[in-house]
Amino acid sequence: MIRFGFMFGEGEHNRNILLKSFEHKGASQIGLFFTYDSDLIAICKKILCKWSQSHTCWYLPNKPDTLKKIFIAFKAKAWVDASALYGGKQPKNAAGKKGHIALKAYTDRIETKKRQVPSAYIDLLKTRRYSPATINTYSSLFKKFIHHFDKAPESITEQEIKDYLLHVVEKRKLSYSTQNQIINAIKFYYEQVLGLEKKKYWIDRPRKTFKLPTVASEEEIVSMVVAAVNFKHKCIISMLYSAGIRRSELVNLRIADIDADRKQVIVRSGKGNRDRVTLLSDRMLIALLKYMQEYKPHYWLFEGVGRKQYSGSSVGKVVKDACRRAGIRKNITPHVLRHSFATHLMEQGTDTRYIQKLLGHKSLNTTAIYAHVSRKNLQKIKSPLDRIFEDKTLISKNLKQR
Repeated sequence: MIRFGFMFGEGEHNRNILLKSFEHKGASQIGLFFTYDSDLIAICKKILCKWSQSHTCWYLPNKPDTLKKIFIAFKAKAWVDASALYGGKQPKNAAGKKGHIALKAYTDRIETKKRQVPSAYIDLLKTRRYSPATINTYSSLFKKFIHHFDKAPESITEQEIKDYLLHVVEKRKLSYSTQNQIINAIKFYYEQVLGLEKKKYWIDRPRKTFKLPTVASEEEIVSMVVAAVNFKHKCIISMLYSAGIRRSELVNLRIADIDADRKQVIVRSGKGNRDRVTLLSDRMLIALLKYMQEYKPHYWLFEGVGRKQYSGSSVGKVVKDACRRAGIRKNITPHVLRHSFATHLMEQGTDTRYIQKLLGHKSLNTTAIYAHVSRKNLQKIKSPLDRIFEDKTLISKNLKQR
């Protein structure tokens, strides 16, 4: 269905053609409505229009090139009004002598449609059981990549790919993770969909930056729970922190995933499609029983409007709002609560391997990053400034010199 429309024509303005779309003979058509004019009728026949007695108009099948065909045929002959195809709105640069600009925009749009993400790309992502979020991310990034070039992706050279990556890094100032996702999306098409040879040299990976995770203090966690606007929000914040789960894992929790007897939360199809179990604290269990009595969820543990699955964006707003109400200036997100869970466990002396299992990390190295922000070992180290001022001999000596 064509959704782009405009007025085009430099000819006699007393000749007007109104374009409307309608269903006819089980297909979408574009109808040409105008008062009887033998010259216009002749043009309609020339471009193979058909006459509809029921709609009292000439018409053509609604295809990507139909508008272009009509505009070219009636140029300088009549004023073609296609605003009805565009919801009654008139696009900029659409009429009169600037009609050729609108026509170019239209043809560019048609060409862009031809450069959509191949269905084989999405189908293979689904077959490989990639998560919906990953499929959306890869498809979106690959779509931007192929739209950058005015040719089929199969004909894009290695140097052009490198130039594209340089372009997005310099112009868009992408983060390391986003740049890496773009590389993965591109490589997936050429290596997995087309089955080309794997080449590690053709796309340079960015140097990985080391950034410490943001961690909320225990006092800040308590303040946020207390400041949350209602009991459901208190439970959401508490669950993120007490179980160390991701935002996506929280919204996918079902009532059946809460094992009260074993005091476990079952996380199904977490990152990498891996199931795992994590902690269900005693206080969280008591809070959940009260929550279920009050809110009576049916299937999902946390439900939104119409008992639909709670959205990830809503979870983010809950955390942000509680943080604001508590007067916390630190940028605390749902993932910061997960970082805090791991860091506080490490400070309590929990073995890193157990924390790894609770978080669902593939590598122990990923979990070990929390050792860098843990206060447990740092508190044992005395600052040289404190040592200096605790040295009575040194202090006494300097006082005498003064």
